[in-house]
Amino acid sequence: MADGMSLAGSLWQCTRASDRSQFVITFYPGGGVGGGELQNDEVSPYIFDASRTKPGEWPGTWEQAGQRFTWAFPDQSIRIEGSLKVLGQKTARLTGIEISSGERSAVTCAALSKLPKIGEGLVIPKDNRFIDLDQEESELKVPAGISLQEQGPR
Repeated sequence: MADGMSLAGSLWQCTRASDRSQFVITFYPGGGVGGGELQNDEVSPYIFDASRTKPGEWPGTWEQAGQRFTWAFPDQSIRIEGSLKVLGQKTARLTGIEISSGERSAVTCAALSKLPKIGEGLVIPKDNRFIDLDQEESELKVPAGISLQEQGPR
């Protein structure tokens, strides 16, 4: 990995400093993002409103300028701003601030070679666009896309 390392196609496991919770993020080639919350070695993918993306497109955006990056997943109200640090031949770290629903937390991320097992759960945004918050059993009101998938041909 050279200094000019691109984040395109990379996958990271991150830890929040605030509560030590873990999550996974990916930077899809072509500019979209994916991710999910990690618990007991299983990831619960973040969902997105599939009616707002074309088939084969991923939600959100990411940008990289040198060592600085921004990873944004608007449907989940998550934004991470930080920097990439190359530590050695095969090691890199991301450090930054996650801004999620108004909360800020420092995060550190290590590169992953493959996606952890995808569990049964999904991370559904708690807003009225996705579900009716005042009903106990609510169905999704929009077609849901799953922002992570097992590695393989797309």
